[in-house]
Amino acid sequence: MQGTDSGVDTYFGLCTYPGRELRHRIDFKVYPRDIYAFGLIAWTGNDVLNRRLRILADSKGFRLDDTGLFPATHGSGGKRGSKGSASIKLCTERAVFDFLGFPWLEPHERNL
Repeated sequence: MQGTDSGVDTYFGLCTYPGRELRHRIDFKVYPRDIYAFGLIAWTGNDVLNRRLRILADSKGFRLDDTGLFPATHGSGGKRGSKGSASIKLCTERAVFDFLGFPWLEPHERNL
């Protein structure tokens, strides 16, 4: 497992099936509880939903990714900004959708 600054542990590997030569890439991500909702949103929606949510966050002065919702900083080039910036504390997926003012979508409804 490879850790990150955000506390997300990631494993990248290959999976093979018995009797088959075809390999499949497999990624595991383990999120700390305090940012788990952001990881769920990022990995249960398609790129259209994720792009819409990021643009909406940006319009409200924030930057959204799979590790949190951060106050945007000028000149950060889309990055989190200073290392001291902390994510807004939102513990559920619904709380993130509500904060952004986006209608709630169940995970199975997130492929826009």
